[in-house]
Amino acid sequence: MAGSPSARPAATPALIEAARAGDRAAWTDIYRCYHGAVLAYLLRRTGSRPLAEDLAQDTFVRAMAGIRGFRWTGADFGAWLFTIARNVLLDHEKRRSTRRERAVAAVADRDSGVRVEEAVIAAAEAARVDAALAVLNERQRAVLRLRYWDGLSSPEIADRIGLRVGAVKTLTYRARLNLRRSLAR
Repeated sequence: MAGSPSARPAATPALIEAARAGDRAAWTDIYRCYHGAVLAYLLRRTGSRPLAEDLAQDTFVRAMAGIRGFRWTGADFGAWLFTIARNVLLDHEKRRSTRRERAVAAVADRDSGVRVEEAVIAAAEAARVDAALAVLNERQRAVLRLRYWDGLSSPEIADRIGLRVGAVKTLTYRARLNLRRSLAR
């Protein structure tokens, strides 16, 4: 069921209310309805199936714990789940970056900076990309950020910034083209 959002059945208000009341069958239906899409989202963001599966599981655990705070607005329930998935991923990244900093500090003490050249090259490359992004206009930067950093689809971006899907696709194409030209200089 990892297809497009319109291809999967959406959770109904009655199903959500049953889940709020603790109905296990309702949670089973919600899980079946959204697990594939949540897993696919996390897999695209992490590149690791085992990690994506763990994060998807954490997403549904958090959803079960926080269902009482969910308010039906008429939007697909999946939007709420994807917000939770994004937050689970961000939490994981924060924990991972903290662990990495400790590990790098320990290695630096023993390694005496043997890999300094790699760090300098990576910093220079990051500065080059930042400079190329600065050439883009604000809308182009926003579309690229939403698409590639936040992992949103064109329809999700269109909803977020108030454009038609076709306009988002055109804006994304032009932003990538301008970024490529800027990086080629």
